[in-house]
Amino acid sequence: MGLFKDMRKLNKQAKEIQKDWDVGAQLADAQASMAQANQFMAQQTAAANAAVTGTQGSATVTAIRGGHQMVNMQPVVELDLTVFPPGGAPYPATVSQPIAAPLLPQVQPGCTVQVSIDQADPSIVYVQV
Repeated sequence: MGLFKDMRKLNKQAKEIQKDWDVGAQLADAQASMAQANQFMAQQTAAANAAVTGTQGSATVTAIRGGHQMVNMQPVVELDLTVFPPGGAPYPATVSQPIAAPLLPQVQPGCTVQVSIDQADPSIVYVQV
């Protein structure tokens, strides 16, 4: 008898949850998350292209922020950089990219890292760690 009583209780709880379920809000949240993921993937594609065809330079990490995303079980971090292109004036840039956890000490504030700078758009920078 306890099994049927528990099933009835679960069914009752499910109906309570369904009453307050806003499908439109769930859909809007899903679409916003998908747009954010598409934007991140576009940034990663541009950074990967910069890594292959970009100009080599260096940068100093000025700040690091942890993100809430993971790519291939690696945390995506946001880095504020001061980029030093060869033969050019230094400029600030912010990049988001996945960095393996064991390599995070190499990208702490004050550290100098090697970067690839997109020739067409210098704001696209790929950190090489």
